[in-house]
Parts: sequence; C-alpha cells; structure tokens
Amino acid sequence: MTTRNSSPILTSALTRRSFAKTLAAGVLATPFVNRYVSSAQAQAQGTGVVNFANYGGSYGDAMREIWFDPFEKETGIKVNSGVGASLALAKLQLQNPSGAEWDIVDLTNAGYINAVKQGILLPLDKNLVDTSQLIPEYVGTHGFCYVTFVLAMGWNKATVKESPSSWAELWDKSKYKGKRSLGVVNTAGDAIEVALLADGVATSAMYPIDVDRAFASLDKLGRDNIVWNQTLQEPVQRIGSNETPVGAIYTGRAIMANRGGANIGFSVKQGIVGGDSLGVISNSKNKKEAFTLLNFMATRGDLAAKFAAKTSYGMPHMQIESLLPKDADDVRVALPTNPDLLKSGLIVNDTWWADNLAAIVNRYQEWQLG
Repeated sequence: MTTRNSSPILTSALTRRSFAKTLAAGVLATPFVNRYVSSAQAQAQGTGVVNFANYGGSYGDAMREIWFDPFEKETGIKVNSGVGASLALAKLQLQNPSGAEWDIVDLTNAGYINAVKQGILLPLDKNLVDTSQLIPEYVGTHGFCYVTFVLAMGWNKATVKESPSSWAELWDKSKYKGKRSLGVVNTAGDAIEVALLADGVATSAMYPIDVDRAFASLDKLGRDNIVWNQTLQEPVQRIGSNETPVGAIYTGRAIMANRGGANIGFSVKQGIVGGDSLGVISNSKNKKEAFTLLNFMATRGDLAAKFAAKTSYGMPHMQIESLLPKDADDVRVALPTNPDLLKSGLIVNDTWWADNLAAIVNRYQEWQLG
C-alpha cells in the first residue's frame, strides 16, 4: 500500500512488511486489559468539561453512545458535542480573546495538516495520551487519525453480473453501459485518484499527482458518462437504483445500505483510504480534559471495535480486528488491516492535497465548463 510518507499523520514509510510487523508486535505486546484508566484519567476524575466539535447526525449519535457517555461515566468529565467541525471553525477559535469555545475538533486529514501548519492545534501531549495501541503511522505530532474510510468500486448486484476487478475495467464503456457515479472534485482521495488508477497509474507512483493525466482520463470516460455526487449518500442512491450501475462508493455507506436491504456490491481492491483526525485547539480552556478524552479514545480498543461495527468505518487500533463481533465481517473489509487493502490499496497523500486542493478544484470547475 502506498503511504503518505511526508504527512504529519503518517510518521514513517508504511510497507506491507513493516505494517505486518508493527501490527503483530502491537497485538502481542500491548495488553488489552487494565489499560483503560491512565494516570491522567484518574487525576481528572470527577472534574471539568470538554467541548468536542464533530459532524452530528447519526455519526454524532454513535460518537455519543460509544465514546462520550462511557467517558463521562468513567472520568466524571462532561462532554459537550456539537456540529460544524471544520478547519474554518478551528481558525475562528483563535480569535476568541477569552479562549476557544471548542476544545477538540474533528478534521479531515488534509485539514489537520493545514491546522498544524497554521498553529491551530496543540502538540500532542504524550504524557497524557498513550498512543501505543494505535497503528504508529496514523499518529501525528499534534493528534491522531481516529477513523478511516475506503473509497471502493461499487456496482448494482442485480444488474451487473460481472463485477469490475479494477478501476480500468470500471472505466470500460463497452463492458459497463450507462453512467458512472463519481464524487465531485472538492476533497482529497476521490475522483482524481480514481481517474489515474483507471488510466493505469500504480499506487506507488500516484504522488505527486499528474493533473493533466487525471483530467485526460476523465475526458476518456466522457462528461456524459459521469454523474457527479455532491454528497456521500448520493452514490448509494444512484447505484442502488441503477441510475448509475457502477461507480465509486464509500464502503461504510454501502455496508449500511445493504444492512437496510440494498443490493450493492463493492470491492476494496485498489481501494483509496482516507481518514479524519482529532486535535486540541491551541487556546483551549480545557486542555487537560481534552487530552484525557483523546487518551480514552486512543486506548479503548473495545469501544473502537463497537464504533466500527456500528458505523462501518475503520479504526486504526491495532487490536480492532480481533475485538470486532463475529457478525461484523462486512466491516472487516474496510479496516486498514485488510490484506486486500495492504496489497493493492492507496493511502491518500493528504500533505499533497493540503498544498494543492484549491488549484485542483479550480481546474475541475474549468473542466466542467468544457
């Protein structure tokens, strides 16, 4: 799997061999029990509050149920959660002379990188946060990637009898009639990488992105053969209804739709792995409490497994696969430990995207105009 070698999230080169060694060492060396209440959590028992900005909705409900309520019960620290998490929200906190209203912010990995560059986040306090149970490459200087998601090839199982085995095959208009669902180009790790994989670019050669080649690949598919999705739910609806028999879809969305009766197939071969990161805003008024919550989330592999099973998103805890319920096989495919992902997948280079997103979005908008 290709790595974000220069990313503050991934602190060293990740190869299949080194990843496997890291994973095995972590599972064997990290005892699962009696690590949940660190000295930092014990010191914070019964005191304080922490304000956590995330995305709300069913995702926010799952955060409350699986992370925040148990944390409150165990430590006595109250968690106030709200919606609207973004780099822009984090920036606004620095303008408050009395201190930030939010303490922890949930950011895209590219947003996290820019937040570090702009001095918005505090360095991760390793005296308060034990990250030894996380995959090391997902731990950064100012936070850690706490959830992962996979963009995969998707298809309507009722109408597509032979599933695509590669993005190049999904691009084949003679084999797959009809339009393709692709995510609108406004974020990292979506249609641009898909277009390059479809054109034969190896994962190891993906970055820096050949922008001209990416748009040439989109030209090859043709504007009339693409339906651009504005939300993450739209490909579920379009592939599920056969409006677009094939396309790019996030595995978590497909899994949840299938649990509700949809019939969407997907493959993580050549899957594109992205994620979100957590950090503490630099002028937080509740720094100790915030780091205590991050420690809780970094060390509770059992709760990470519950969160993954409920939301269908991957979590970078080294023990998560062994902790998932037996009936969660549909979730296992989306974990960063999945051998198929390790063999053929691509980890988004968020550092590259943090520097180039605006220019790519402008290029995409010009391309749309023809």
